[in-house]
This record gives sequence, structure tokens and C-alpha cells, in this order.
Amino acid sequence: MSGRRPFCAVATAGTTNSGIVDDLVKIADVCRRHKLWLHVDGAYGAAAVFSDKHRDLVRGIELADSITIDPHKWLAVPFAAGLILTRHPKILETAFSVASPYMPKAAGARLPDNARISTQWTRRMNSLKLWLTLRVHGRKAYEDHIDRQLQLTGSFVAWLKASESFELAAPPMLTIVNFRLKSNGVDAEQMMALHGQIAEEVTHDGQRWISDTIVNGASVLRMMIISYLTEERHLHDLELALETAARTVTSRLH
Repeated sequence: MSGRRPFCAVATAGTTNSGIVDDLVKIADVCRRHKLWLHVDGAYGAAAVFSDKHRDLVRGIELADSITIDPHKWLAVPFAAGLILTRHPKILETAFSVASPYMPKAAGARLPDNARISTQWTRRMNSLKLWLTLRVHGRKAYEDHIDRQLQLTGSFVAWLKASESFELAAPPMLTIVNFRLKSNGVDAEQMMALHGQIAEEVTHDGQRWISDTIVNGASVLRMMIISYLTEERHLHDLELALETAARTVTSRLH
């Protein structure tokens, strides 16, 4: 080996492709035993902590040394708003502080000097968007928002299980759903082409958006519920569009 030793592990709470959450408790245990820094990329899924009902989806996230989260994703804050939380704030200054005599710290200042704890110096006050949202709507509004979206996801999953055209590709953990066209004997290359055509058929009018992607080496379709404006009627329209698209693209095979 090269003689290098690992110093950190990065776990994910809500992967972009499929919304999968790593086993944070087990990873934290490994990090503790081997004295590794544990960072959790919770850009999307860490928001589940706002839901008392569903917080267990990211169980163990509180054991991390640092967490990233993007409120402009599941917390419905305007783009861009990202933040990092750490239980070791002093280490930020060790990592990022740069000697700059033209930027002296104000005498008597008690708050952290942002220029010394980040790579970003001049910046907008992006945190204000999240703070105002919490002040106006409160934590309970986020809890209701997340609970509602997980219910909508469950409704879509139930539709998939009853569908004659589609099937689940993997059990969803958050609000991203991976599904696929029922194979009917087509090979992997044909399936990828069909998924691409279905995504185009469903999205071309600009009324809704899904995508085709690769998960575990296989082609799947990807649907995500994340907008606070999403309602059952939108899912119903999507389901109708998917069924129509499936009939259209499979008819071309014959």
C-alpha cells in the first residue's frame, strides 16, 4: 500500500439518483472505533429531521462530525442556500483562516469572523432566507410539508404496484422513486431507449418533469416529489401521462 491512512468517511442521507440513506449508525460506529471524521452529505435528505414522524429515516445523523444541507432543496427556500453544521467549530478556522492584514477583526467582536471559517469571503446573507421562513411559518410547517410529501410518494408507489406498465426498481426511502417499464422481453439496451422516450413523452409539454437515469448499472425512470406546491392532482396527471407514454413507445416495437 502507499502508506496513506484514511482520515474521514463521507456518508449520504438521500442520494441524488435514488434517495437512499446510508446506515449512519453503523458508519458512525466504524468512524468512532477508527477515530475517523464522519461527514454526512444531507444536502437533500437531512431535512427529514424536521419530521417527528419520519426522523428515523436519517437515524444516526446526530452522530456526525459535520453535516451539509441545502435548504433550497427539500426545505423550499429559494436557490441558493447551503449550510454546514459541525460539532467542532474551531476546526473551521484551522482549515480556512488566511492571514489578511487588510481585514482586521473588529475590536470586541464576539461572533465568528466569517472570513476565517469559510473559503467564501464576500457573500450574500443566504441564511436570512431560511431564518425568515422559520420565523414566518415555524418548524411545524416544515414537519407538515415533509409528512405530506412522503404521503404523496406513498400514493405514487401504490399506483406503481398496481400498474400494468410499470414496476418499482427499488423501495423508496425518501421522496425519490426509481421505477421501470415492465420488461416484456426487451434487452437492456432497448430498455434504456424506451425509458428515454418515455421521459421525453412525459416532459415535452413542460407540465411535469421526470428523468431516466442509471441505478446499480440498470436503466430506470426517476420521479421526485420536492415542491411544496405538489398535490394529488399532479400525481394523477403524471400517472395518466406515464400510461399514455408507455402505450406510445411500446407500440413502436411492433
